[in-house]
Amino acid sequence: MVSFSDIIDRAGGATALARKIGEDPNNVHAWKRLNTIPAHHWAACAEADLATLEELAAAAAAKKGANSPKGEAA
Repeated sequence: MVSFSDIIDRAGGATALARKIGEDPNNVHAWKRLNTIPAHHWAACAEADLATLEELAAAAAAKKGANSPKGEAA
């Protein structure tokens, strides 16, 4: 399963991803640390061929599942 951090790495790192989608590099470095890409940036990532919307959704679902308390549905 691909994580948000994997997608950022695959884009060439936080600074490269920031350049490709027109975002502040400091914000993208924070996304890397938090293993997230805010949903309102998903379309820009997909348009830049950095990830598909399906990969981004799967990364979000996996992160949500990892953060759910045991015994609770994700």
